[in-house]
Amino acid sequence: MTQRFKIPRLWLAAAAVMAVVAGTACGSSGSTSPGLTAAELVGTYDLVSLTLGNSEPLTPPAATGTLVLHTSTYSVTLNLPSGAEADSGTWTVNGTTWTQTSSVQAIQEQGTVGLSHDTLTVNLSAAGTSISNVWVKVQ
Repeated sequence: MTQRFKIPRLWLAAAAVMAVVAGTACGSSGSTSPGLTAAELVGTYDLVSLTLGNSEPLTPPAATGTLVLHTSTYSVTLNLPSGAEADSGTWTVNGTTWTQTSSVQAIQEQGTVGLSHDTLTVNLSAAGTSISNVWVKVQ
């Protein structure tokens, strides 16, 4: 039996954004530094999967999303089975720690990440629920 839990949509959107941006902080396959600079992370990313707690991963076409990173700001859109969500705000990278502050909600979070080539894997906790995101850079 699958346990259902409810997370406010904007928390989910903000957490997904945080997770994505955090994922970019780990470095690339061609990098020997412990972290990347914000300028290296600028680009557009597509959602590959989103996992909330112990639930099955949400993947396209059931869940889609786009993250756009600028040097210090982000915007994200998510199309989830529960509806469309959007978030934007600011972010910073310090080594492999990423901090995101939403402009939509009063939320600031940090997360841990892994990066392999252009694939970001991000793990974090929001409102007591573990969230894992995988994104791929498209531009």
